[in-house]
Amino acid sequence: MKNNCIYFVEGRCEEKLLNALKEQPPKIHPGRVKVFNVIQNNLSNSQLITIQPGTTVALVFDTDIPLTDCLKENIRRLGKYCSKIKVVFLPQVLNFEDELVRCSDLRSTSDLTHSKSNKDFKRDFCAMTNARVALERVNLNVEKLWTEDAPADFAFFEKNSDFVKQ
Repeated sequence: MKNNCIYFVEGRCEEKLLNALKEQPPKIHPGRVKVFNVIQNNLSNSQLITIQPGTTVALVFDTDIPLTDCLKENIRRLGKYCSKIKVVFLPQVLNFEDELVRCSDLRSTSDLTHSKSNKDFKRDFCAMTNARVALERVNLNVEKLWTEDAPADFAFFEKNSDFVKQ
């Protein structure tokens, strides 16, 4: 893939996951990872003008809360203000933790970080120094990531997560 890739991710856990998946050998296409919640915030004009033609824009978001107006507006703005881009959808059904459990041997996300509770998982996952090794230890299957059918409220986008997978 010769074009640029930008990943807009919901939070620090998703940022950690994508950065781990970009390590050698890469499981996803290289690119910049920006923490920006496309479900809750509109992309600004200053963000949009930095996106070069030929860029792949990947949107990572949870689907547990059926609020889609902001996401739809971001997709519309990307199409209007950015030329010759490819928008890729990486929906986490229903959220980050559910996606990890579904795509690995984990029974609970706290098993990955040895957290005392699921509540502590996000903090502990973001603090990991060897996230890629830990994900491989639990047999994270990248081919399964972002492939589950999203809830009906999110049926307006195409399933195209394979576009960023190596």
